[in-house]
Amino acid sequence: MRAVIATLALLAVILGSVGRAVWEWQWAGDFAAMALFIYLLLEGWSSRRGARRILLAAVLAAMAALAFHPAPVTLVVNAGTQAAAIIGLFAALGFLREAAETSPLIQRCGELMVRQPPGRRYAVLALGSHLIGVVLNFGVLSLLGTMVMRGNTAEAAGGDTRIVAVRSQRMLSAILRGFATITIWSPLSVSFAVVQTAVHGLAWWPLLGIQIGLNWLLLALGWAVDRATFPRVTHMHQPTDWRPLLALSVLVGAVVVTAVAVAELLSVRMVVGAMVVVPPAALVWLWAQHRRIVPALKHLGRQLTKSMPGFRDEVAMIGGAMFLGIVVTAFVPPQETARLIAMAHLPPAMLLVVLSWSVMLFAQIGLSQIITVTLLGGALTNLSDLGVPPLAMASGLMGAWALSVCSTPVGAAVLTVARLGGVEMSVVARQWNGRFVLAGALVLALWLVALLGILDAL
Repeated sequence: MRAVIATLALLAVILGSVGRAVWEWQWAGDFAAMALFIYLLLEGWSSRRGARRILLAAVLAAMAALAFHPAPVTLVVNAGTQAAAIIGLFAALGFLREAAETSPLIQRCGELMVRQPPGRRYAVLALGSHLIGVVLNFGVLSLLGTMVMRGNTAEAAGGDTRIVAVRSQRMLSAILRGFATITIWSPLSVSFAVVQTAVHGLAWWPLLGIQIGLNWLLLALGWAVDRATFPRVTHMHQPTDWRPLLALSVLVGAVVVTAVAVAELLSVRMVVGAMVVVPPAALVWLWAQHRRIVPALKHLGRQLTKSMPGFRDEVAMIGGAMFLGIVVTAFVPPQETARLIAMAHLPPAMLLVVLSWSVMLFAQIGLSQIITVTLLGGALTNLSDLGVPPLAMASGLMGAWALSVCSTPVGAAVLTVARLGGVEMSVVARQWNGRFVLAGALVLALWLVALLGILDAL
């Protein structure tokens, strides 16, 4: 019964968030916030220690708001509504994950990536992780990570344990970096939704086009760092059937394009378009697998009552961080933060780079990107008069978010990869990905300088 109630609560979060955004029903947003509160009461305190800490911080922030803010109820309800909107997107993606995990297409794509020769394996794993991650989210790390580790045996390496360790590092790093770069551009990602909420006056359509360019740049950088770090290995050319990856690309593209079209049609944010499109898309995908609608519905219902209560860690961390960021912003007004930032008297390009890098630095000490971006986003909006356009600041924040996913020693993605590789989280964050992240920070800085120059010229 607890699992059923928790599942219904997350479904209510989706419906309430959509109702508030599409029909502007204020009560629907309050309903979504209450449903999220019920879910966290049932599941939140069963989450991992890091997630519980964020929940505790959110509770303390709510208590501070009720005690010291002039409009405490309005603030707490608004923070809950904003948190529910982000969780609504995450929960909606859970539908797509259920369809993907049972899809023969996903299995064929995974096997195709693992079978690649060494010189091509990194690129294929990173790209495959990127594509599958759009629909599977964190699930892609476990799916592909388990596949590559299962095939990376001492026997396959000729008994050389050094080769086993190197293969683990290269393959798991490729999967992690491919997954992390989703946050740069995908309208289905939490980062896109948070940045749209935080940076006022942001046009999402130009942002999407700009970020796709940055995404390819960082994906190529990851490949280049891998080739520079490890010696090339000659191999025999083997014919490869790329049709599974092509089919997956078409599927992901169809979901994203439909979400964009619905958002445009309804004149709502991309996060809302995704929440509207993803559950029906997942049902159609399951229908195609089962060939009949009733078995597909039964399968989806059974799986959701298992998976949605299991989202407790992500819901606590993402929802709690969003709530905390909104409340803290109310006590630290964006105008005041902008005034303090402006006192540094930095040129616009340097200011943009420093603030983007700060997202990465704060992530190293465990401060969620959601909190940092929420605090900086509103403040940077007030810096437009200083020559920092919203598009450039959003690009910098999302690029820094992606790089910090690979480097924070307290992140869920790094934790998953470390468990799969049997190493410490610091090894994954520093030794495996340190060079890539540092190079990525430099590339991001150059990208922002160039982007700022182009936007100023337009």
